[in-house]
Amino acid sequence: MIWMLSISMEDIIPPDIFEKQRDEITRRIIEIKKMRRVETKTFSFLFESRETVLNQINEMVYIERVKDQDEIERLIRVYSDLLPGPGLLSVSMFIEFRDEKQLVQEMKNLTGIEDTVYLTFDGSQLKATPEEGRSTETLESTLQYLKFSFTSEMARKFKAAGNVYIETRKPGYSESARIPAVLLDQLKLEI
Repeated sequence: MIWMLSISMEDIIPPDIFEKQRDEITRRIIEIKKMRRVETKTFSFLFESRETVLNQINEMVYIERVKDQDEIERLIRVYSDLLPGPGLLSVSMFIEFRDEKQLVQEMKNLTGIEDTVYLTFDGSQLKATPEEGRSTETLESTLQYLKFSFTSEMARKFKAAGNVYIETRKPGYSESARIPAVLLDQLKLEI
């Protein structure tokens, strides 16, 4: 089992140094995200890792030129909620329409989509828990944060599964995608 390490002040790259390394870091993170992303027709799911979350923090510090230690610590606390850990997978769910008019039109139909996401494997299912306080009567964001919390029995079944799917079960948006073997093997190590 890989234990996800927390993120600390020592992990944050000062903006002037990050700027010099940004292209290289961005290329590396793009490759990591490609490997950790699963897509359906309407949605993509990024299985977060320490590297992806740390990069988000470093990007925020760089873009906003944050130097205040208290503000950096606040960013670390906020973004650390996205970290996976033992018995826990963290997923950023993106709603993706190529056409902005269609997106605007469909948003009202997607209300509650974050409550219909599941991992399914070998006759088992695990429902995602959406980020608290983000759901409203109308969907206001194309980005939703989800957690999959495993009991020890569910983790055992997940680790033994040959095929795992992530799916949405909202009428009109019932979509499913198989998690590729390379990513699945990594996720099995992480929980």
